[in-house]
Amino acid sequence: MQKYTYSPPKIKDSGKLINVIDEQGNVRFKFKRTYKNLLVRIINYWWSIDWFTQVDVYSNDGELVYQCKKTTKWSGHPYYQVFNFKTNEIFQITYKTWLKIAPEFLITSQANEFTMKKEVMDWVRFYYQGKEVARWKMKTTEWFKTYLEIEEDCPIQDPEFFICLFQCIFYIGD
Repeated sequence: MQKYTYSPPKIKDSGKLINVIDEQGNVRFKFKRTYKNLLVRIINYWWSIDWFTQVDVYSNDGELVYQCKKTTKWSGHPYYQVFNFKTNEIFQITYKTWLKIAPEFLITSQANEFTMKKEVMDWVRFYYQGKEVARWKMKTTEWFKTYLEIEEDCPIQDPEFFICLFQCIFYIGD
């Protein structure tokens, strides 16, 4: 099992570059929130409206590896897309349930289909063929320190994918 930790920025609107640490204490990669332009950033800051959300994940060399974008519709729930810049694979993320407190998501790509469920005050669980293969949790008791665990039988072994996805949906949120 792979295990990673990081401490996200204390301010949700921050564009600070954050290090993700593996079990041995090494920085594996970095991520940050980015904005389309200055106007979007100002509107987001001033009115706390996250209509456009983007999280970029970079290798230690500074190369963009994954990107998650939120697209907001005029009505209904938003949807998300995760882009893998290494393979050009695109993951579509949509709501499976309308529960705001404990939502379920459907993640589809060209090759696979996954589900993801948020438990109240517990882990966000990532499932493949009905089996839990990854999990993510932010602990408020540890100043929002965040944990990611990926099982060995998970079809996606890139921690960058999971950090990008979970940070965009569950930290920045709707």
